[in-house]
Amino acid sequence: MAAPDSPVTPESSADKFENFDLAEVFRKATPHAIDLNSQNFVVEFGPERARIAFNLETIDIKDLLEGERDTAEYPIRWINIWNPNTQKEAVEAIGNHYEFSERLVHIMCMPQQQQTKPPRRDRDRHGFGKHFHRHGDVELGKVGNGVDDNYPPESPAGAHPPGSEHWDDDSMALYQQVKNTVNYFSTDQTQKALCIGAHWLHKRPTGKHEYHNKSMMPPKHWQWLTLCNDHTVLSIHEQPSFEPVPDKEDPIKWRAEELKNMRDNTLDVLLQLSQQGFDLYKRKPLSLNSVRRPLSRWHARDRPDLGRQETGMPSTNGGEPASLADEGTSNLFYYLFEDYVAAGPLKTAEKKLEQMTNKVLESVRPHIRRKSIDIIPTLHYLSKDLREMKYLFQNYKNLISKITAISKADARASHHAEDARGVMLTDTALSRFERLGDRLQYLMLNSIEGYLGEISAVSSTYFNLTQQKDSEATARLTRSATLLAKLSVFFLPISFLTSYFSVQVEDLYVHWKGTDYWYSFAVIATLSFVSLFFFSRLLMFFSDTLDEWASHSIVWLRGGWRKLTKTEAREEDE
Repeated sequence: MAAPDSPVTPESSADKFENFDLAEVFRKATPHAIDLNSQNFVVEFGPERARIAFNLETIDIKDLLEGERDTAEYPIRWINIWNPNTQKEAVEAIGNHYEFSERLVHIMCMPQQQQTKPPRRDRDRHGFGKHFHRHGDVELGKVGNGVDDNYPPESPAGAHPPGSEHWDDDSMALYQQVKNTVNYFSTDQTQKALCIGAHWLHKRPTGKHEYHNKSMMPPKHWQWLTLCNDHTVLSIHEQPSFEPVPDKEDPIKWRAEELKNMRDNTLDVLLQLSQQGFDLYKRKPLSLNSVRRPLSRWHARDRPDLGRQETGMPSTNGGEPASLADEGTSNLFYYLFEDYVAAGPLKTAEKKLEQMTNKVLESVRPHIRRKSIDIIPTLHYLSKDLREMKYLFQNYKNLISKITAISKADARASHHAEDARGVMLTDTALSRFERLGDRLQYLMLNSIEGYLGEISAVSSTYFNLTQQKDSEATARLTRSATLLAKLSVFFLPISFLTSYFSVQVEDLYVHWKGTDYWYSFAVIATLSFVSLFFFSRLLMFFSDTLDEWASHSIVWLRGGWRKLTKTEAREEDE
């Protein structure tokens, strides 16, 4: 008799984790991050070990949140969600656990409205305001003449985006209109978490064909970052909203590259949580972070015979000694926030401004005039982009101020209430945030102010040069008119002489000879020439004097007329 089948034990969430320090597991991270169909990943790590799980189900996430954690080996947890509107139950479970407001959870799950209208064609032949027409909208499923299975299917006109049936159209339109401004950000605080949402920039794909874009601003994407009081960091990436694909480019490759650029910073942080990725960023200082590697120093911190003064370990902003988990969580939150892609357009602005300066200075040449007609539109768009960049960096600076203020306030509250632990950053992370705020002010914002001032100066120089060229043209026209006037004055007596000798009066012309005309012509022409070139100023003097006498005469006559009318009126009254 065959033995009965043994019951199948359901796989727990802990069984789905893999050793992230293994090369074969590490190689799964990059394909997962650049795949649009990826759902989520969870990383738990400490100084010695790190493990990762990809694409967990909602029940697995609930088990992680409600179950007991292995804080000895894996004290720090990072939960990353891609496309939250496709994982509403998981986001709701996270929101309920960390006491997010119902409104915040619903906003996180709100689907991104996709563009349904093709962009405008080129406005002019010089490339200003140029947009690029798409052969198909990849987000709606249309790519060239085919269909991409990785994107949602095309919706009929007037239909809602997938998963948006319960959303009010007016509410979605209003929220999307507000949120699409680059300087918009959101903050939410609970007893267990501090959540921020903002736009981050990413590089525009390069493509195989050269094209011109009117804006130097890179495309943007929305991301929520949450620092929790149980040594957990949450990162939630909104459904991607792609830019129109330029003509002649492969839409599939273009979208794939843009998606990779969106998630580059997240991927950089993720790869450096594995021992396999420690050495990958030695030559990328801006992408290098200090999250897991410095944690090995904290083993000395656990020794009871060494105090904080001897080990040199930092503290929390509440004054208490910082733990290994505090330091790792705080730094993880900081490096997810820090992304230097937004600084890239400043270099582009510097190059454009230098080109426009040279073009303005060369515009004084007559043959350059037609080539300088793009100066004003280019300076206009450049100034517009720089102002938008200024608002973005001011937004980041405000976020940094709110993060540090809330963290310090929670630390003070936790110091007085021992049974409640607030959301706190260590002194190391706080100093990094403050240094980042200083860099935003002194490097980014001040540079932008300088560029805006230089644009104003270049515009003024261009207008001054244009006025100078117009003044020179007016002077040439005046000289030409003066020459014509002199020529007409020169020939006026000669014309009178010719008319006189052509009079058909018999008593006169019968006595004239040919020599009489030419003698008279020579005398008149000589006198006209002498009068023009030697007595022109004298004639102008007499002309001005006569004009002045005429004006005085008119004033005298008007005064006499007034006196006369007053006398007549007085006589009539008597």
